[in-house]
Amino acid sequence: MENKEIDIPLSKEEEKEKIDFLKSMEFDDFIIHPYYNRDSYIKHAVELETIKDTYPKFDKIIKVFKRPAKHGFKYSFIYQLGELKSLVLCFYLDENSPKDYANYDKKLKKKLHKWMKRQINK
Repeated sequence: MENKEIDIPLSKEEEKEKIDFLKSMEFDDFIIHPYYNRDSYIKHAVELETIKDTYPKFDKIIKVFKRPAKHGFKYSFIYQLGELKSLVLCFYLDENSPKDYANYDKKLKKKLHKWMKRQINK
């Protein structure tokens, strides 16, 4: 079955609203989707440091569009970084409020700790 994602352009007002929302948030307020680091390797050719450096350059955003997602929409922000270079950052803005990395890291550490205990007790 073919995946047919449709880019839905936003009105200028919607674009401004979504960009203003990003401006009100720190990058670390968002959770990195598990797909980014699935199976202990990066799925995308962009390092997290590059993404963190680019995120606050809101004046570089040239287009915003959305795609249907499981719980609302996935919003894509296109940053123009050079004449032939751009970066698209996607955010799930309609789902639960963003959580910080600390909470996410605590959950991962807890799961890892439980797994290690099970391995030792085998």
